[in-house]
Amino acid sequence: MSFADFLSQGHIIKHFRKAINNDHLSHAYIFTGQNGIGKSLFAKEFSKALFCNKSKGDSCNICKNCIRIDNNTHPDIHWIVLEKKSKFIKIDNIRNLQHFVKLSPVESEYKVFIIKEADRMNEEASNCLLKTLEEPTPNTFIILTADSLMPIRETIRSRCQIVRFTPIPNHIIKDQLVKIFNADTREIEWVSRFCNGSLGDAIELLREKFYEKNNDIVNRISGLNMGNFNFAEEFIDSYLGSSDSLEEKRQTLKRILNCILQFYRDLLMVKIRNVHSARKKKLPLFNAEREEALQGLVNYLTQEQIITIVDEILLTIKHLDYNLNINLLVENIFARIAVLNSAER
Repeated sequence: MSFADFLSQGHIIKHFRKAINNDHLSHAYIFTGQNGIGKSLFAKEFSKALFCNKSKGDSCNICKNCIRIDNNTHPDIHWIVLEKKSKFIKIDNIRNLQHFVKLSPVESEYKVFIIKEADRMNEEASNCLLKTLEEPTPNTFIILTADSLMPIRETIRSRCQIVRFTPIPNHIIKDQLVKIFNADTREIEWVSRFCNGSLGDAIELLREKFYEKNNDIVNRISGLNMGNFNFAEEFIDSYLGSSDSLEEKRQTLKRILNCILQFYRDLLMVKIRNVHSARKKKLPLFNAEREEALQGLVNYLTQEQIITIVDEILLTIKHLDYNLNINLLVENIFARIAVLNSAER
């Protein structure tokens, strides 16, 4: 692959081609944008363009350097990644980076260090990295990838050039999924909307058959007896594996809560449609094939109740990033939904 193969990031490609050709590169970058949008892949392609023996400003994909970078075997490209089942990048990971930063390149003119998920460095790791950024080493490039800039310290941000990756349009994701998967059209259309502009997430969702899981979740929510407070326990047993790490449970629960969020968002859209049908353009639904069922449910809730439920779900998703008991979070959100739903029934 080369720069030309990237989807919907033309502004970034143009910038780096020009910077490489003119030798006007920054010593440190932050690649930011949602998960699965191609930040780490672009970091690899940047490295190939920098090290390529046959091309300048892009990669040839066939020279020795390009092949080794693709295979993660080039001695002057260093990846710092989150350890499996760990929540944070720790200081030892950054100290290891510092050690290699001080050394000369093994066989090339440059060294490149790529810190994946840099927004998950703990405070000690951040302080350690700051010292490295404050004293840049010649011919050394440090790239941080981050879903969000907010967790990254301002002192680190100010010492890096920030590169913002944009979400990939739904129709482009849909076209890519059609090329890769032999899947049902409705499934591909739903995934292309649900992935929120992330091709990486879309591919993962299709591989995990998440469309079927969404249908199961929506069926349970829409047919839920709101007096059944055992639903939270059934939910945990069904979707959260007992052998999963805490971080794996968090990520699974985020996706499931987003399914529930989109269900109530659809209810809200149907409610608004019914009120403003003559004056407003039809708003698209995530669960478009369920519109008839949504129409049957929408009269049980006021617009204010739906908005309150949406807010409660968003708050629960936010709380997942804290060190809170996941089972209690699940029990709390379903209790809140049950109370709000049953108030109108």
